[in-house]
Amino acid sequence: MLQILLLLLPGVVRNMWTVSYPPLSSICAARGSNVSINCSFTYPQDQKVQRELWCSVTSNNGYCVDEPYVYDSKNNNNQKNFQYIGDKTSNCSLLISNIDQTHSGEYKFRFITGNIKWTGDPGVKILVDVSMSRSRENGSTIVGDSLNLTCTLSCSGNLADVQWFKNGDPIQQSEPVLTFSRVTAKDSGKYSCSLRNFKTTVSEEISIHIEDVVRSPTVLIIVVFLVSLVFITAAVILIRR
Repeated sequence: MLQILLLLLPGVVRNMWTVSYPPLSSICAARGSNVSINCSFTYPQDQKVQRELWCSVTSNNGYCVDEPYVYDSKNNNNQKNFQYIGDKTSNCSLLISNIDQTHSGEYKFRFITGNIKWTGDPGVKILVDVSMSRSRENGSTIVGDSLNLTCTLSCSGNLADVQWFKNGDPIQQSEPVLTFSRVTAKDSGKYSCSLRNFKTTVSEEISIHIEDVVRSPTVLIIVVFLVSLVFITAAVILIRR
């Protein structure tokens, strides 16, 4: 009870060291998009912020103690995809532009005053990916088979409006699942997908090759051979009679 009362006192609140991130612990991002990590921080009024840092736990330790940093206010050669859009008083937001799979991971803000170094822990996780799968992973696909291609995110997100591509050209399909009830040879090609609002966030391509059994040269050769064998066998039997 005493701790709660102390926290309610204005003087105590002003002297708190805090870093606050969005309510959600993770942000789902599409490749090629720009993502902002909203961030705010507080510190005692008698302190002055001297340095702002952002680190990726993937390449740094858990508390951002050592380099490298994705952003460092004392460094003029920060990574080009990371831009500090905050200030030195209360806003510590970070903008990640043209995001890709390598940017997946947990990010934390750290600031330094005269003799105090403070890191916001836990940080914010960025999940980046748009991927695609097919219903027939193994074996060949022939004319008349059914086939589904599914566009998915690696995290929860809205895939209600998807852009599909065939051989790099957009096709008229906006559902997360591209359905072929009966494939034809014309359906052969390289397929990929993206979120319609982020056309640069294209997934990996999946090559679909539809075997036209009727027109397959190998099949025709076998059929001709079998028919010829039947005729030859029948002719031999007739001659022996």
